[in-house]
Amino acid sequence: MILLIAVGGMLVLTGLSLGIALAAGVQMPAKEPAPADGRRSWLSRHWRELLVALPVGVVAMLATGWVAAGFGAAAVVLLAPTLLQPSVALKRHIARLQALSSWTRRLSDLLGSGAAQTLQDAITRAAAASPPAIAKETQTLASRMGPQGVEPALRQFAKEISDPVGDHVAMALIVRARHGGVGLADVLAQLAGDVDEQVRMRRDILAEQSKQTSNLRGILAITVGAWVLLTVFAHTYMTPYSQPAGQVALGVIVAGFGFTLTWFARLSRPVLGSRFLEDVADTGPADATSAARSDPHDQGRGGWR
Repeated sequence: MILLIAVGGMLVLTGLSLGIALAAGVQMPAKEPAPADGRRSWLSRHWRELLVALPVGVVAMLATGWVAAGFGAAAVVLLAPTLLQPSVALKRHIARLQALSSWTRRLSDLLGSGAAQTLQDAITRAAAASPPAIAKETQTLASRMGPQGVEPALRQFAKEISDPVGDHVAMALIVRARHGGVGLADVLAQLAGDVDEQVRMRRDILAEQSKQTSNLRGILAITVGAWVLLTVFAHTYMTPYSQPAGQVALGVIVAGFGFTLTWFARLSRPVLGSRFLEDVADTGPADATSAARSDPHDQGRGGWR
């Protein structure tokens, strides 16, 4: 009866958590894309945690005689770094946005002051003094323009930035490269201001997330500590979990706990919008020009040509 109450309570709490999140309009981050462009896979990024999680899980299973305890201990080791430091990805994203804003403003200054006579010259000069967070991408862009052409290099740059903000900047430069004209400096300055506003909002999110992280650390420490203490000092109380039915019940509890931790880990990732700039192989010049005209963020911005 106690096991059934425990399992039922876990399921009810999980359902309530999901219901509250949905009612509050929590937006789940999109699933990370497959590393098709040279980015490291999940296994290559977390092999150190796996090397620790596997022996910890085996030791926990041998010490308690519970298979579910082994899986639970391994899951905690895998997820704890992300849960205890959930702001790492958001800080990295903020740094890249801020770097993109600085680089865009640098382009605007070069074009507006006349220090750069051509778009290619402005991109090359800006790449030489690019912020470290996007230095690799901007320097690669400058080196690609000669062999590949300006537009393919800009499209590849936007793909490497992998953010709608990068698409907006690349699209402004592509339209200028195609049609020429004046006013690009003003457009880039306005884009840089928009990115600065995004950086400010995401910093506010980071500050709020830090408060939630402290609460999560306490919950994780209390939960894991309570299970360890009960296993060591309350053998009689934990004896039902040694039976087959108890193992099933414990497995459900561990699975629910692991699902909740995974859910929180996903919520800690920055939420990005959908990219709109397609790759060169997927679109033609007419389609790209149409995308530039129809994009809602570009309405009312003069001087594109």
